[in-house]
Amino acid sequence: MTSDPGRFSPRIRVQIALITVVTAATLLATWQFSQAGGAYQDAVRQEIKRQAAVQEDVRQVYGVEGPQAFRVAVARAETDALTPLKNDGRLAASQYTIASETGFVLRNSTGFTESSFRPGLGYDLPRRLGDRQAASPGLYDLDPDAALGSGDGWAAWALGSVLVAVAAVVAALVAANVLRPVAWRRPPVPGARRVLRRLELIPQPATARPASRPAVGLHLLIVALLFLLPLGQVYAAGSEQRAQAEAARRAVQVRTDIAVSGQWQAFRLLTRQEVIATALRAEARELASLDAPDPVTAGQEARLADAERGLVATVGDISAYMARLPAGDDGVDAVVVSALRADPSDEQALTVDQNHQVDLAQRSGDRGLLLAVATAFAVVGEVLAASALVAGRRRWLLWPLTAAAVSLVLTATAGW
Repeated sequence: MTSDPGRFSPRIRVQIALITVVTAATLLATWQFSQAGGAYQDAVRQEIKRQAAVQEDVRQVYGVEGPQAFRVAVARAETDALTPLKNDGRLAASQYTIASETGFVLRNSTGFTESSFRPGLGYDLPRRLGDRQAASPGLYDLDPDAALGSGDGWAAWALGSVLVAVAAVVAALVAANVLRPVAWRRPPVPGARRVLRRLELIPQPATARPASRPAVGLHLLIVALLFLLPLGQVYAAGSEQRAQAEAARRAVQVRTDIAVSGQWQAFRLLTRQEVIATALRAEARELASLDAPDPVTAGQEARLADAERGLVATVGDISAYMARLPAGDDGVDAVVVSALRADPSDEQALTVDQNHQVDLAQRSGDRGLLLAVATAFAVVGEVLAASALVAGRRRWLLWPLTAAAVSLVLTATAGW
């Protein structure tokens, strides 16, 4: 029958409890930061999908359907303006027929229903954009900000786990340096269960011989670094993931704003050019009436010029109506409206923020690298300190002291 191996002393039990807490908190923080990183990446994926849908819908409405619909609207307005003159000579009849046939033939190619047409105003493009959004709820219901907020929530829990681990390490440092008064020590009782006191999972300066306490204290410092530095690396990695996600989102937003606002501006410019062209045609028709070979032709040219001059205001109304920015009752969400309104100053602000996030990610990555190197020096210092203590060589302590100093310097550098 084997003898009683004994039980651990309270000091050893405290060491085991603190090591368990630090290990569990570190693992939990690692998992929580991993969950946060997954949420950040999901935010980027949602942003890409959503912004791609925005670009495609705006391109379809203002780049493909819009110009054709505007052409039909102008042709129909011209038809209405020339209807009173369609029997007023060959020139007016020809102009009327061209406008009428253009409006009739191209009407079905616009992709718009007749209910979306407003006489004298044209087709409702913002409402068309809202209808396209409503047809893709799975894309426009994506909420990258909510995904980012979920990641921040996980990161907050992870930071709490890190603080618990740090508190446990501090408690271990304090407990290792607390000297138990002699009056509290119970002398061994014959026949009682043995108490194991010599096991030191964490270096204990309080129980070491006075001459070796500085060396044991150095060993304890290195062990504390080995506990704390991985926590810093995990936190730096989490910060880097968030900054990278934000930088990627800003890049997507800048690209979308440029594409969407550029598409809308191009359509608006097209409609305004048509207003100018209509005015120029009216003036040219007036000049043609002055050079007409006979009074009858001159009169026909003049009446046609008057009709085209009146058409300028209608084309201007069509341009303003079809190229207007969407409002709240058009069914277009605020993100798309903001993208349509974007100007170079807004894009510059997003670019500045993107560069800022890139810098944050770079600094977090550098911080993690420095902490990894500091951890490597702490491991070397741990081996050297343990060897010096076992061998009882004080001169050997210079090497672990140097390794610990380098590790501390790197850690301080990473904290800036």
